[in-house]
Amino acid sequence: MSRIALPTLAVLALLAGACRVPLSEGLTSQAGRSGDDHRAIDYRVYLPPGYESEPEARYPLLVWFHGGGENEDGWGRRGRIGEIAHARMASGNLQKFIVLAPSAGSFTPIWFGYERRLIEQTIPEVQAAYRCNGTVVAFGHSMGGLSLLMVGLRNPNAFDAMCVASPFVFDTHAWETPERRRWFEQKFGSGGFVSRYRQNQRKYFDEFDQFARWDPITLIRTRGGSVRLPPLLLTSGDRDNLGLWPHNLHLHELMLAHGIDHDWLPQPGVGHGTVEEPALMRWLDLQARSASAAR
Repeated sequence: MSRIALPTLAVLALLAGACRVPLSEGLTSQAGRSGDDHRAIDYRVYLPPGYESEPEARYPLLVWFHGGGENEDGWGRRGRIGEIAHARMASGNLQKFIVLAPSAGSFTPIWFGYERRLIEQTIPEVQAAYRCNGTVVAFGHSMGGLSLLMVGLRNPNAFDAMCVASPFVFDTHAWETPERRRWFEQKFGSGGFVSRYRQNQRKYFDEFDQFARWDPITLIRTRGGSVRLPPLLLTSGDRDNLGLWPHNLHLHELMLAHGIDHDWLPQPGVGHGTVEEPALMRWLDLQARSASAAR
């Protein structure tokens, strides 16, 4: 199976600048790789301030699912979320996390064999190599939000908490009836990434039943409240320049309708860059402390 590509050159142009931003010199990190086949996961581990000088300290693990166009270096880009979180950790305003940033490719979600490798190999080997305390929380943005929803809904015990920001998820698929297609287009329109979203489904799946095993919308509808998920926070900006706000709002409403308990944080006036809102890391901090205390 080839690696997935996002729909248009517009997205590539939007994200190309991120790829040129150098890694922060203020962050300590180490590169790694799980596997040596076409399902290998490249990853980078970011160490919290004081890691080397506090040899007895143990830390929760934060798994960062990057957005489209980035890779395992995304957390550590200069001026990005890693520097912001690092400064807050150093000042004591945020507990210290070890951060694992896995990547299956710049435009490849964590799905198919990558999902199993992450859960069964990458996370355990990072926990064994670094001073983790057993608590694992996750943060996914954009394509990373899609990855986190797929992994978390399919593996509800994988994380102690999940923060999903501006996920790239649409309530439509390539095999729906004409009537269902009209309903979707009347509610959301037909522009943006929707048509390419459907086209990509047919590239990677032969039938709806295959797609349904991974589609967050279908997983929510079919499993709903019957699966006990860890604490979940969903956030989105109402000025999302990729047009995701109405779809993320619909996702929130769908979770409510199907009994999936979660926190919902709209970000008024914010575009697609929703990850820097301080409340998100504060929420993960609180959930990690609660999970660690319960161990």
